[in-house]
Amino acid sequence: MEAANPPRYSTLSLNTLPLYPAPDDFDISSLDRPHPGERESRQAFDFCIAKNTNSAGDSYPWATLRLFSRVPAALQRPRYTGGENIKGSVMLNLKRPRTVTSIAVLLRGRMVTSSLSEGSHTFLEVVHPIWSKASVAGPTSSATGKLQGFFEWPFSFPFPAEIRSIPSSASKWNSTIPQGTGETGTYLTPQTVLERGVNANVTYEVVLKITTAGLLDTKHRAIANVLYIPLIRPPSLGPLRAGAYVSEAPLLGPEQDPAGWQEIERIELRVSESRNGGFDPISIDIECTAYIANPSTYTRGTVIPCYLICKNTHVARASGHSRLRNTLLAAFTKQQCVSLGLTQRVQYHQDSRQALSAKFGSDFKAGGSRDERARSMNACEEAVWWTPRDVGGGTFNLEGEIHLDVGHLPSCETPFLNVSYAVTVSIKASPDLDVSLVPQSSRIMARGRRGSAASVLPSSSTTEPLVEFPVRIATAHAKQGPVPRPFTPPPPRKLKDGSRVQEVQYLRMTRMWR
Repeated sequence: MEAANPPRYSTLSLNTLPLYPAPDDFDISSLDRPHPGERESRQAFDFCIAKNTNSAGDSYPWATLRLFSRVPAALQRPRYTGGENIKGSVMLNLKRPRTVTSIAVLLRGRMVTSSLSEGSHTFLEVVHPIWSKASVAGPTSSATGKLQGFFEWPFSFPFPAEIRSIPSSASKWNSTIPQGTGETGTYLTPQTVLERGVNANVTYEVVLKITTAGLLDTKHRAIANVLYIPLIRPPSLGPLRAGAYVSEAPLLGPEQDPAGWQEIERIELRVSESRNGGFDPISIDIECTAYIANPSTYTRGTVIPCYLICKNTHVARASGHSRLRNTLLAAFTKQQCVSLGLTQRVQYHQDSRQALSAKFGSDFKAGGSRDERARSMNACEEAVWWTPRDVGGGTFNLEGEIHLDVGHLPSCETPFLNVSYAVTVSIKASPDLDVSLVPQSSRIMARGRRGSAASVLPSSSTTEPLVEFPVRIATAHAKQGPVPRPFTPPPPRKLKDGSRVQEVQYLRMTRMWR
């Protein structure tokens, strides 16, 4: 099969690669079901050690690390997903005899927060031996390990999908733990992080290491920077929501499909017309219940479906007042005064070496001193709303969705890096309406509900987020069922400004998102 479709070859130089990979380089959402017209091919990437010279004085590579990777045609570097094998070969082209002691291929993962020594540590290292003069097998011209001519050794070993937080004397982690053991201290291997606005990098490299003998042993290296994406899938959709996608019908709301929605907050608001005259305007109390689609794990590149149910809780005696209050409720929903948005929080250790301590890793979730951890926060997207079919009965609903950019980092939880997301609920200011919280109502209701993972935020203003609900961002679609489809076009992608230095915020003793 491979012979019928030979790989495409390229010799890469680090100078030709962009500093920041494109967001689409990390898109594996269509791993099992490619989009129409999308094509991935098996490519070969060569990384060379070129110091030998021929009779004409030209240098040529005497050692080559060749990596195979199935990637889109436009991708300029190897890319691997969780559990995928790193396949390739090591080639030597020796015109003269050379004493080689050992050949090995290493996979190494690093966390880098600064150029200082305490700002970098290796959290993953896998050594795959290729050849040594002490081994029985292997082409050698003598027992001394002298090699001459052309040699090629194929290799294949898995990219660990999980890492284990067991520090060794060398301050490196043993990453050979098998997937799915459930052992304490096991974490998903984090995605490559090379992103504007995040002052922490996670990098992976495959290294060809050749040791040659002479007066002094010399180590030669060819380094390949590679991308890694963990394979994270959401659970399958519920039957009613899946059926709506298959039939291209609108989603059923929380009242028709209660199992398909997750209530994240119920708040009571007092709404009145803006005071433009000397009389007290009529006001109503509105109960707003916000929902997001269940299960609360979503694949980047898709959407988070949202729903808002608004009810007038004021019982009017006069029919005239009732009509006025319904008009006010309609204006409230039409102006979309309730906002749902997605917020990203990236947290890491300034001194990344301290993450090697198991105790420090557990402290990462509970809190820590402001000198130990830093964070960056980013307000990602807001929900786009529209009016579903009229349900009547004094109830006004809004249906919407939050578009998830394909370039979002996936959710990640390790002792040295934490990427978390939350859907926030806030109130938008309106030029025509005065909106205020009914005193203590939202806090009492939020704390009184069972099974809610929402966190009520202290806020002195209704324009600030009132509540946050943790969600998880996945990298691939569910194994079975339809792919969630948006009902609105995605907004233009936000480009992060890489020309300015972002201010680093240090964490205080606050409750972390789960």
